[in-house]
Amino acid sequence: MASLLFVFTCFLGSCDSEDESTLSKAVLTSAGTLNFEANGATEKIITVYADGDWVSEVPDWVRVTPATGTGTMDVTISVNDNMRDGAIDNPRKASLVFKGSTLASRAEVVISQNGDKYRDCPEYSLSELTALTDEAVVSVPGVAVTAVTTAGFVVTDALSQTNVYMLSTAAVTIGDKVSVKGTKLTDSQSFVYVECDEVNVDSKGGVVTYPTATDITDKVDTYTSASRDFITLSGILNGTNVTVEGANNSVAITDAPENLNLASLNGHKVTVTGYFAGVAAPVVKVMAAAVKDRGVVEVIYFSDDFEWLQPWADNSGAGQTVENDGTGSAPQIYTAENGSGQLASEALVARGYGLEEIPGHAIYLQKNYLKFGKTDYQAGITLPALQNIPANTKLKLSFDWAPMVGGSRKFDPVKLIVSVTNGDQVVELDPIGHSFVDTVDKLEWLHADVMIDGVTITKDTRISIKSDGWGETKSTTGSSVYRRWFLDNIKLTKAN
Repeated sequence: MASLLFVFTCFLGSCDSEDESTLSKAVLTSAGTLNFEANGATEKIITVYADGDWVSEVPDWVRVTPATGTGTMDVTISVNDNMRDGAIDNPRKASLVFKGSTLASRAEVVISQNGDKYRDCPEYSLSELTALTDEAVVSVPGVAVTAVTTAGFVVTDALSQTNVYMLSTAAVTIGDKVSVKGTKLTDSQSFVYVECDEVNVDSKGGVVTYPTATDITDKVDTYTSASRDFITLSGILNGTNVTVEGANNSVAITDAPENLNLASLNGHKVTVTGYFAGVAAPVVKVMAAAVKDRGVVEVIYFSDDFEWLQPWADNSGAGQTVENDGTGSAPQIYTAENGSGQLASEALVARGYGLEEIPGHAIYLQKNYLKFGKTDYQAGITLPALQNIPANTKLKLSFDWAPMVGGSRKFDPVKLIVSVTNGDQVVELDPIGHSFVDTVDKLEWLHADVMIDGVTITKDTRISIKSDGWGETKSTTGSSVYRRWFLDNIKLTKAN
């Protein structure tokens, strides 16, 4: 800190110049923010660093001892109890400033004190929330729960037909009437939501009368809305995604609760009804109120669209390289963490995946899919162990993939090899290549369907997808090897 102070002082003026003023030309503090309890708060000590005299500007509810000083000193900061008319007042925040002789020689410490954030808070209807600034404290009484997710629930004002998402872990069910207190915010789709501090269930088990839903089945690729509208669509369920025939976009059921029983409907045609939650191409998001079974279409033994990697992708700044024609951030799965500090590599292994890499780490995270390989490194993935597949079942492995294209607009000459391993026996299927033309074609996803027939499938059978030329490097070929590729939307089904 002393070194930083010296450099900062020299930046402001000549180090050997003399100034008749004794006030410091550089002031720093050991903390930029301090928080105190509402009542009986413990005092805190910070250090003020200065090259001369300094003074302080102190809010009227804050005390600083000493309030002035010379050079580097420890100071004690305390606050008055945050009370009004015998009760805890609203939270408060102000800036404490330590300063020297210039505008540049100012060190600001933000002082905040806890309080009753809902004291004097007015009640709002759902339709009034839109006009409020983000981070406004709100109280919303008597609204009906009309859809539930694992991370919150949707409430509706039947009169205004306003639907708002409540971010909360409170245990509520559709039909409950609730009153909430929280903070109004806006999500990336510009939709209003409330981050709840309190959820009180006023009554349970009411009957919900839904409006007529807008059917978007025929316009999944073009549909959008500026509000959280009530919609419906039909398609084939694959995990938590619904595929609509002929559409480029799929529909993701976000944060689906267990009571929707999606696992039992995998491979079925379904009709989903719920609330529009925005578009993140190629995915339309919906918060489901109901999922109706329309019958079995295909038997799915395994599927993964990697949408569950969203927290890791968001946290690490992962990009979408395929969608951006070869450009995009791709952090390693061994460095990308979610909000809890779990690595993406750990999460993949926990789900039963095998990470195939030679000679070392070369698997990367995208939003939301995986990238494999780098110069002279090959990589692939082994699917989790297969369960409950009858003997002699003919299988179809489907996935979306793409080769990497470099800055010179040359596509990597990579082919993918699907292999089926039973103990020491390994069966490699025909290579899957691409026909992109260098400097001409634009990078896009390719779809692959691989038939697996005449291979015994047991609980110990493992299916892998890897690049060709496994283990080839410059030392074995005489030139650098580029076999980089992307993978998404894996599905293993019973073949017709």
